[in-house]
Amino acid sequence: METLEGYVMAAKKVILFIEGESNSSNGDLSQGFTKLLEQKLKGKLPKIILGDGKGQTINKFLTNQREADLFLLLVDLDKPEDTIEADLEENNLLDDKENVFYMIQEMECWFLSQPNILDDYYGLDNKKKQISEKLPQKKATEFSEPDKIMKNLTKDTKKGQYHKIKHAVELLKRLDATQLEKDFADFEKLINKLKYN
Repeated sequence: METLEGYVMAAKKVILFIEGESNSSNGDLSQGFTKLLEQKLKGKLPKIILGDGKGQTINKFLTNQREADLFLLLVDLDKPEDTIEADLEENNLLDDKENVFYMIQEMECWFLSQPNILDDYYGLDNKKKQISEKLPQKKATEFSEPDKIMKNLTKDTKKGQYHKIKHAVELLKRLDATQLEKDFADFEKLINKLKYN
């Protein structure tokens, strides 16, 4: 009878291309994403490649599919959730749609969906209000231009106005991945793809 002794199961090499600035003096977004993904993927983390803007990231995803077993893409949708199919078509991603995941509408929606982390990180503004008190009451996926909302909500805080890299790295580390799975279907699909492939 054959046993598995002596055999080493080769782990799949997985690369996750993420829209975001790849080299910044303000911080490394990949550290924030790694910390977030570690909550769900202990020991099964993909190699993260930041691709800069959305177009550049998509191009890197489509042209560098040789060095790994599985290639995944995580980009901003920049539009409402019901436009995913149109975005896939517009960016020539229909053939790869099982491996494409969206931050709806932008990564900042993830932060807006968990106002407690914003309160904790930014503290009170100069009017002694927390961000959660100023946040409009609606689903985070419904915010258009959430980065502008973040800047507006944080402009009078001790940490200063939201910075897309410096603050995002720290906020990504604080997000509750389980809650993100509940609030954002594409985040849950991404985690499942990474866990079971």
